[in-house]
Amino acid sequence: MKQFLLVLSAVLLSATSCSRQGDVTGNVASQLWAPVAYADITVQGTNVSSKTDIDGNFSINANIGDTLVISLPGYRTTKAVVNSDPVKATLNYNLKTVTVNEDNTITFKYAAPKAKLVQVCGNFFQLENGTFGEGIAKMEKDDQGLWTYTTVPTKSELYRYEFIIDGNYTIDAAAPYTIRDGEVLRNVFVVPGEVGDLTMVQDVPHGTVSKIWYPSSLGYDRRMSVYTPNGYEQNTGKKYPVLYLLHGGGGDENEWLNLGRAAQIMDNLIAAGKVNPMIVVMPNGHIGMTAAPGENSHGYADAKTSRFSARTKPNAYEATFMDVVNFIDNTYRTIPNRKHRAICGLSMGGGHTAVISTNYPDKFGYVGLFSAAVRSYPNDNPRSTEMTKDFDKKLERLFSYKPFYWVAIGDEDFLYEANKEFRANLDQKGYDYTYVESDCGHVWKNWRHYLSEFAQYLF
Repeated sequence: MKQFLLVLSAVLLSATSCSRQGDVTGNVASQLWAPVAYADITVQGTNVSSKTDIDGNFSINANIGDTLVISLPGYRTTKAVVNSDPVKATLNYNLKTVTVNEDNTITFKYAAPKAKLVQVCGNFFQLENGTFGEGIAKMEKDDQGLWTYTTVPTKSELYRYEFIIDGNYTIDAAAPYTIRDGEVLRNVFVVPGEVGDLTMVQDVPHGTVSKIWYPSSLGYDRRMSVYTPNGYEQNTGKKYPVLYLLHGGGGDENEWLNLGRAAQIMDNLIAAGKVNPMIVVMPNGHIGMTAAPGENSHGYADAKTSRFSARTKPNAYEATFMDVVNFIDNTYRTIPNRKHRAICGLSMGGGHTAVISTNYPDKFGYVGLFSAAVRSYPNDNPRSTEMTKDFDKKLERLFSYKPFYWVAIGDEDFLYEANKEFRANLDQKGYDYTYVESDCGHVWKNWRHYLSEFAQYLF
């Protein structure tokens, strides 16, 4: 365990007497290797006190042999004895910033003695219609500089949160539980229960997640994430069905694993006997991006840059999607036919799913559109490509194979009307499909639920 030091260098006004008072200087640092500002420094048993400045430095009038008491809300109070040598001590941050209470209320705490305004924001606020979604709240400050806010009772779910300190956005540096959402890092916590527990690692057999590079017909290697169910490595004679799981416009091959919790959901559903063991393939839907930000040849450049590292024609992702399918069938023990192959996606990935499934109607027996970015695809549209031309004729051919076609969207989703129009076309043609409408909007809460529901229909 790392040792974090509070260094106090005692400078005595007289070197000949250790009983005289003098100016003792020092510095307070936390276990985050950062200075601790505005900490209280008190000579034990006296009224002599001081505070650290913004750099964690302080000066106090004390004797050699005196004990200094160092305290600050959110930190474990510590003591240090003044002597002629630097005094080493630890000052541990011990504030629990998020507490899920027994009644499913959530209490947030943040130590910021000199802040004028501290706010907490996230997707755990109860909205006027009774659902839970995005919001922001002012926290209340006590006389010790500790800010607090408690929500109303919430529902079981995986939630995210951030703090805003005097107008500046910050994550909770004392909490290690974070996820990357597009180009932004956010903290997360779970309210336990059936839904929340589904997204967490349970004491069940676990599958394996691999990050695989594959050759693209566009001339450069690309990366995908692949989940194989528990037992895949041991049952070398067994073949498995495959689900192709596509992300949204802000994501990459890591998104369904990080925000979607796909591996945990599949582990838990398979262990419960609700889902057949399957391989889950999560490709990168930005065809010009070789891999996720920070994990490609652009290094730590601006995260958005890697999305456009290679220029491609419209619908190039859909046109080259069989690169992914063929690689998986040649690399893994799959059952390579439409009855054992499914495809689904959220938002942009839902739009990809609609186009891919109509262009390769004999490849996928199961199709899932999650809050999909679908639209009418007229041939006279200037953005029309070979993949979107004659969409209705391709759709007719797809449904001649009688796929399991599943459409789901939230009643507050900004794509609701587009999906309504898309379904009207399906209804007019008399195509058989399953429709699920949930509350809330274009949010991960829905997409995690959709995955867990859709997966239970497969194979």
